[in-house]
Amino acid sequence: MRSGLASLLILFALGISAQNKLSDRIYFGGGFGLSAGSDVTNISLSPQIGYKITERYSAGVGITYQYVKIRNFESSINNYGWSVFNRYNITRQFFAYGEYENLQFEFFTPDGSTSRRGFNSLLFGGGYSESLAGRATFSVAALYNVLYDPADRTQPYDSPWVVRAGVGIGIF
Repeated sequence: MRSGLASLLILFALGISAQNKLSDRIYFGGGFGLSAGSDVTNISLSPQIGYKITERYSAGVGITYQYVKIRNFESSINNYGWSVFNRYNITRQFFAYGEYENLQFEFFTPDGSTSRRGFNSLLFGGGYSESLAGRATFSVAALYNVLYDPADRTQPYDSPWVVRAGVGIGIF
């Protein structure tokens, strides 16, 4: 993790020039999720910060937090983790995307207690982005987790396919 973060910081420093202010290259994004039903409540927050290395290529980091309450159990679970991502804009609206995610996933065991495991996901795919207003954009992406194991019933994803939607905003 340290060498990856150091490499990202070096790329940040190399990408800054007199013609391109830092505020033009940094952007924030991510997602927020909320689902509440009669059986399950799920709240998730996944902020990201990215840096435009070139006009088409950017990289960044993110964190994830998820709260899950299942009515059949007397307790709730909390998942958290981090990720690093790369994004290449093929056109103004279509992009290729790759992400490594490490998620500390808590799950209910058959006796009603909880257990925690770390899960690694390597997600590849693409998406579509649309300008909203000013420096804000809406994006949706379909990603495939190449590390998905269908035999593992305790993993955080029910399928190797992960669909995400979110909003990104430039900092100024």
